[in-house]
Amino acid sequence: MEWGAEKVVDPRRLKLAVLGLGVLLAFPSEAGAAQDDLTALPFEELLLRDFVSASRLARQVSDSPAAVAIVTADDIRAYGYRTLADVINGMRGLYTTDERTYHYMGGRSFGDVEDYAGRVMLLIDGYAVQDNLFDQAYIDESGLIDLELVDRVEYVPGTGSVTYGNNALLGILNVVTRRGRDFDGARVSAEISSRGASRQRATWGKHFNNGAEVLLSASTLDVDGRNLYFPAYDTPATNFGVAEGLDGERNQRVFGKLSWSGWTVQAAWVEREKSVPTNPSAYTAFNTPFPTRDESAFLGVRHETDLGLQLYSSSSLMLGRYAYWNQREYALDEDGEYDDGEKYGVRDYHGAWWRFDQKFVGRWFVDHTLVFGAELRDDHRQSFHRRFLSPAGEVTDRDDGELSRRTFSLYVADDYRLNQQWTLNLGVRHDDADDLDGNLSPRAALIWQQDPATTWKASYSEAFKMPNANDRWTSDDTAVPEYVAATELVLQRQLAPHTRFTGSLYRYRRSDLPIENADGDEVPEGSSRARGVETEIEHVWERGARARASVAWQRSRDVYGRDAVNSPDLLGKLAFTFLLPGEALRAGLETQYLGPRLTRERRMLGGVTLSNLTLSTERDWHGLSASLSVRNLFDRDYETVSGFDWRPGDVAQDGLRMDGRSVWLQVGYAL
Repeated sequence: MEWGAEKVVDPRRLKLAVLGLGVLLAFPSEAGAAQDDLTALPFEELLLRDFVSASRLARQVSDSPAAVAIVTADDIRAYGYRTLADVINGMRGLYTTDERTYHYMGGRSFGDVEDYAGRVMLLIDGYAVQDNLFDQAYIDESGLIDLELVDRVEYVPGTGSVTYGNNALLGILNVVTRRGRDFDGARVSAEISSRGASRQRATWGKHFNNGAEVLLSASTLDVDGRNLYFPAYDTPATNFGVAEGLDGERNQRVFGKLSWSGWTVQAAWVEREKSVPTNPSAYTAFNTPFPTRDESAFLGVRHETDLGLQLYSSSSLMLGRYAYWNQREYALDEDGEYDDGEKYGVRDYHGAWWRFDQKFVGRWFVDHTLVFGAELRDDHRQSFHRRFLSPAGEVTDRDDGELSRRTFSLYVADDYRLNQQWTLNLGVRHDDADDLDGNLSPRAALIWQQDPATTWKASYSEAFKMPNANDRWTSDDTAVPEYVAATELVLQRQLAPHTRFTGSLYRYRRSDLPIENADGDEVPEGSSRARGVETEIEHVWERGARARASVAWQRSRDVYGRDAVNSPDLLGKLAFTFLLPGEALRAGLETQYLGPRLTRERRMLGGVTLSNLTLSTERDWHGLSASLSVRNLFDRDYETVSGFDWRPGDVAQDGLRMDGRSVWLQVGYAL
């Protein structure tokens, strides 16, 4: 499809296509020997990871009030995923947008670029790791976790505020890390790519006879800068739209975890430096150095124990830290001078917080499982410092801000098994921040086990998101919370011992969103609406072949009743992995369709189909392993939506061209 070409899609046909695919996928082949039941996964390990071993609950995914999606370590290797953004792009109903600074998550009524992904909570082993300045969920190379250390990634759509509070507005993304026994020794690896990238990694893990378990890992990434073309700047004065030698990137990661006798201590640290090739401000100069640096770290301590009398306890303490820095160069004015004598702008932001959570699981009553507890979070540092420098580097002006927030929360949830077929799930959470009025987040869900293979779920929930520190600082502390009411109906059917179908219908209404009034000021009076249908089929054959296919249709309206920006009506995913003859190599093929979507200039970007191919060794050969991935296999030209809302000259830069074909090679060795 031509760049920027319009594509008119009949919503009725899309609905029929989605529903039709669900019907067709409901009758797959039943060939193959019995494999592990795809539903045999503990629900508490999905949603309540932080006390699963204490509670010893082993409910299945079918008991969850939501349609959970899971990507395992085997999937990560088979499909050559390298970041959480890659994982998310392979999940039902989700997509990401790359602005060449960060990746942003989208799906189910959210996805506007530069939204900082703060409406889906990112957890690592149950710890909320979003920063406390922007509420950003870092899913690219700025993220804390190397995917080599991931056991699985779980996405729980819908509101999760009953359990996790602020930022779990539209879902939860939980990263479950591997254990020391999964490595049982040392492993080193190296990667190179056709884009001038290289990565090195060293990992050591061990399970000792006394029950202690240790995992340590460190990695580095180095990506060369390159030339990129931006049509909006195609003039002689701006180097004909070419940003030279930019888009380079470096990062360093360290992760450690120690478990013993009910205690778990883990820590992670990442520092990423990125050379931004775009010009994300109307006041800055194109094709000039624009370095940014993100640093994130956390330390978590958890203790789980059986208190007796059917009462289980999980206590966790987390310390978090985030720092952001950038330096940008301003453009000359019409007289060839710098406005107010300011050539450079420097941003230096810092955040720090701690969180203590005490959670209990009580099973005192027949057919009831009570989860209740309290959380105290102290965002004691939210610092913003901006400096403006002259050409000689002298400070000409500065703008500083110091904020903080303390939040106390109480929550309770009950799973009441009415009988063998019906379960009622009720929960509520109260969050009270010292700068806001208290807010309640209720949830009610009814689960019907029609037969051993069929489960229906109906749920209603409400949640809220507090304004982040950056919003409060830039709006003179007048920002208000955002609210959502969500309704969902889910069908899960086990079609065969190794075939599973999932379908869902949902409707969201988000309120108190910013809307421009008659005076041109933004006030929190707007509401947006979204509805959608999702279907997915998973099938496992004998000899390790497995496939997953999904189709999602969604319709999102913004606060003005228009089609929402960067919200494609249709998403399609197909992933298939199998062993090649000889069973020494595995192939993983992915095809993903991203439907047409609107830019902020209301221009329609055409839909695009992308394919990725990965070949990997099925098992080590004398300690050696290897993986070869080709991304964008057919070298498609396509754009993503940009958050830049101004026009250089008369040319909109509301879209960004993405990379063509690239190749990654990884070689590992187990010592």
